[in-house]
Amino acid sequence: MLNRRYEEGIQYYRKALELEPGLWGARAQLGINLMRLGHEQEAKAQLEDCYEHHYRDAATVNTLRLLDSYKNFVTYRTGNTILKLHKKEAELLRPYFEPELKRALATYEKKYGVKLDQPVQLEVYPDHEDFAVRTMGMPGLGALGVTFGYVVAMDSPSARKPGTFHWASTMWHELSHVYVLTATRHRVPRWFTEGMAVYEETAASPEWGDRLEPQVIAALKHKQLLPVAELDRGFIHPVYPSQVIVSYFQAGRICGFIAREWGYSKLLDMMHDFSTNATTADVIQKELSMKPEEFDKKFLAVVDAETKNVVEHFDDWRTGLKQVAELARADQYAQVIEKSAAIRDIYPDYVEPGNLYEFRADAFEALGNRPAAVDELERYAKAGGRSPETLIKLADLLPASRPAEVAAALDRLLYIYPMDAELHERLGNLWLAMDNMDGAIREYSAVLAAKPVDPAAAHFNLAKAYRRANRPDSARDEVLLALEAAPGYRPAQKMLLELSQQEQGK
Repeated sequence: MLNRRYEEGIQYYRKALELEPGLWGARAQLGINLMRLGHEQEAKAQLEDCYEHHYRDAATVNTLRLLDSYKNFVTYRTGNTILKLHKKEAELLRPYFEPELKRALATYEKKYGVKLDQPVQLEVYPDHEDFAVRTMGMPGLGALGVTFGYVVAMDSPSARKPGTFHWASTMWHELSHVYVLTATRHRVPRWFTEGMAVYEETAASPEWGDRLEPQVIAALKHKQLLPVAELDRGFIHPVYPSQVIVSYFQAGRICGFIAREWGYSKLLDMMHDFSTNATTADVIQKELSMKPEEFDKKFLAVVDAETKNVVEHFDDWRTGLKQVAELARADQYAQVIEKSAAIRDIYPDYVEPGNLYEFRADAFEALGNRPAAVDELERYAKAGGRSPETLIKLADLLPASRPAEVAAALDRLLYIYPMDAELHERLGNLWLAMDNMDGAIREYSAVLAAKPVDPAAAHFNLAKAYRRANRPDSARDEVLLALEAAPGYRPAQKMLLELSQQEQGK
């Protein structure tokens, strides 16, 4: 189980129970791991058997409670996907999660050359502790998503503070695991599958990928990256608090380095080598024609060159950032711009609260230089900034004469925090004005799914989009719902009359 070879682990639990049916610890683990592979009915039977025989450890009780809560979830099945969403947000999230799920699967099938033989099940949890219990049987997990094979569980956007979680990036990361684990029969080093997943996030969108975090900069400064042959240690047996984060960074950069220097196909060759239980050292030697020590030397030289500026000047950047923050608090806008110009590009990956992009944008705006403020916020967005307030501010500052850019700024938020009804209404209005009827219909439908304060207006907006899309029957349905919510709503009355006249004129 520790090596994610769940099928074989389950076989051993079954064998243990054949020898000793009263071995309740084994039965509980059998139930939990059956659940990990999506066999929920048998999992529940095994765990209830444990409970009835007074084996009630925390993992068993927690998992049974979670299984009982599944009555609150809705399951959507298509040809190659199973999507489980909580009832309270299923209608809102499905139009975003399901297409992205299918897009990722189609992309990976082509990239990896692997055709899955069963649907992928994606479970999305609005309560992070439910996700933790789903993963470990216990609360307190720090991860955002987990892959068990063909089953993926992850947090919902509503489970995290807005701006701290990019659900689409997490989904693509986890779905990469589905293919790599399947192709290698789960016999792949942790560093490789995580490195591929981090690499694929950036490949899906440069704005999604891994950023250089302060903990990684410190590790680079103190030469704490591990040799590639020992990199799994950083994930499984970390020796300092941030080593897991550092290892994710290193693994992703290694896969990117190999793809650039030897071609993406070389990563696929390595993936297939790992399915034979080959070691990292053996695979490096076979596919890259060098010893791991030589690879480490070449890789570290590239990483050092790429990060040299930020590593050497990180203390200068940090001191400068504090000075800029003090100037901003004192409303010294010209000095904010002057002081920040030299330090912003030392560490362009920093987009957390109190970043230089926002300080500079605020200063430019205060001085009446709106185009410069827009430029800073666009840099922020392209660097991977995820604050909903900041991205909305970018949309607000962009001229109305550039609606496509306004829509693009707002569209980013759909992948970060799609729980905001105002966001959907605003984007729906933009798509309607730009004759993107599919987009308008999706966004106005999302407004309704978010249970708006004014349902009549929401139904009427959706009716307008359906009518413009030449779907009069759907438009009529929405107009009637608008009038049901507000019988005296004149715009809806007028549209219903026009639709009726149009129908009679056919």
